[in-house]
Amino acid sequence: MEKEALVLKEQEKKKDKSRARVILKNSGALGLSTILGKAFYLLLFVFIGRYLGPNDLGKFTFALSFIAMFMVMSDLGLNLLTVREVSKDKRLTSKYLNNIVVFKTVLAFLAFVLVMLFVVILGYPEKTIKIVFLLALATFFSNISTAIRWIFQAYLKLEYDSVLNVVQNILGFVLGYLFLRLNWGLYGIGYSQIFVWILILISAWVLISKKFTPIKFEFDFEFWGKLLKNSIPFALMLVFTGLYLNLDTVLLSFFKGDQAVGLYNAANRLVLAGKMTSGILMASLFPIMSETSRKSKEEFDRLLGKSLTLMFCFALPIGVGTIFLAGRTINLFYGAEFSGSVPALQILIWGMFCMYLSIVMGNGLIAKGYQRINTAITGIGLVISLLLNFSLIQKFSHLGTSVAILTTEFFVMIAGMFFARKLLGFDFKVLLNPVLKVVFATLIMSIALYLTRGLNLFICTGAGILSYLVVLFSMRGLYGYDFYRLKDLIFAKTG
Repeated sequence: MEKEALVLKEQEKKKDKSRARVILKNSGALGLSTILGKAFYLLLFVFIGRYLGPNDLGKFTFALSFIAMFMVMSDLGLNLLTVREVSKDKRLTSKYLNNIVVFKTVLAFLAFVLVMLFVVILGYPEKTIKIVFLLALATFFSNISTAIRWIFQAYLKLEYDSVLNVVQNILGFVLGYLFLRLNWGLYGIGYSQIFVWILILISAWVLISKKFTPIKFEFDFEFWGKLLKNSIPFALMLVFTGLYLNLDTVLLSFFKGDQAVGLYNAANRLVLAGKMTSGILMASLFPIMSETSRKSKEEFDRLLGKSLTLMFCFALPIGVGTIFLAGRTINLFYGAEFSGSVPALQILIWGMFCMYLSIVMGNGLIAKGYQRINTAITGIGLVISLLLNFSLIQKFSHLGTSVAILTTEFFVMIAGMFFARKLLGFDFKVLLNPVLKVVFATLIMSIALYLTRGLNLFICTGAGILSYLVVLFSMRGLYGYDFYRLKDLIFAKTG
């Protein structure tokens, strides 16, 4: 009997490892499509900056941030709630799909009206109002698209959503670049976004109707009320996050104008592209974290520690490398006209460092059922960000906003560490050894960057990355993996 129990236990371990590899590889494919799509989206920002300058880039990024603050009300956490419920019972698909598409269309229209009402009341110039109108209209169609595309996640058919995302970003870039070359300016960008989102909406509608279930319109107001009531915790988190991510740009525009917004967002968009990696990694780690949370504390702590180590392995070298290469990077992407973005990038990158660690602890709290704590931390972070922006923008312009973001991210990280220790009982001392290895590898990378500083930017960057990876894996710094074990993990069979 004891031998049979050991065999069963070993089989369970193999099954768990196989499941983990499947999750990681599937998320890796989704991450690859996300990176590809976002790379084209970032290129669009770069070309707007190069062709139109800081002022128009400021108008464009202000419009996106202003719209995003109001468009949060078009979701209210309904997608998260719907995915959770339909994942449990696929028979609810038609009920949720047919009601959500109507309900979210109504919410998206109300958000669109509020956007236009407030941008006019606040007295923005006519050109700014027009670009806000065009991008808000594009966002309206985008929100209808998300009102039906949640079905891909609920059915674990993320490949459909990945393809739509890549097509949307590539087509948006190609048309936007074409209209820039035709001298249509920001309005051309707005028209291109409207066209692309209408096309994506039609494609998603046809795909879902053929592959899953026909989409019909239902007006079950009692069901809508139930949805709203159940989505309140998700809605609060999304509202806090939406304001936190966009309020800085709106306040900067209000106090300092388009030039400051353009300089700030030239740096901020590069940092946001870097932050995307943490989201992709957590998409892989969170399902395993949620499953492990029901097992022993030792196993959950081990996964939490490995996740923090992995994020630290990415975050520290990116932060240090950016300090060395910020000036050359800004000049490469945007040109000398954006030299004022360099110090902002060097400040914001450390906010990204803090976020890489806080996102792990936040997801750890959620996995253990402490989502209210995570929402409270985000809410307090929003208040801190608001107060600091009001205090610093007037005197320090876009650099003040950068410091406000860094301070807020630092608070969220420290709060996450406090509650991870208090509520989860995690002992951060276990991270000392891997952290020291990453620090040493980053030090060697810094020396390589300094010695190659006179060479081509890509050669310098490559030398830094290569030296970092060689030293890190030579010391088995990625929680015990060297080059050979890493190869076995990546290429192992999942069947």
